[in-house]
Amino acid sequence: MTETQEWAPCPKPQKGDTLRWNEPIWAAPNKPRGKRDKIGEQEIIAELMVVRDFLGLKVISVKKLSTGEMTVTVQENDEIRRKESSLEKGLCHKLIE
Repeated sequence: MTETQEWAPCPKPQKGDTLRWNEPIWAAPNKPRGKRDKIGEQEIIAELMVVRDFLGLKVISVKKLSTGEMTVTVQENDEIRRKESSLEKGLCHKLIE
């Protein structure tokens, strides 16, 4: 993906859309219970393949936004599932073609 592409906020994604959002990178579990620690942030660009209770997405690119030794949690060409509310938290944007 190039930096010159135009992105617009996307409140309601539809099948076939190319989406971009930010999501946290979580530390490995180190507590018997409770939330894991947030250690960074990554930007994901993916194509929306399936719209159901969970959104099915195919990852196009992943970029680590935080500095440090953590690694991104997804790779290019991975198929991932996310809730629509998770994308809203990450300020989801749609590629304008």
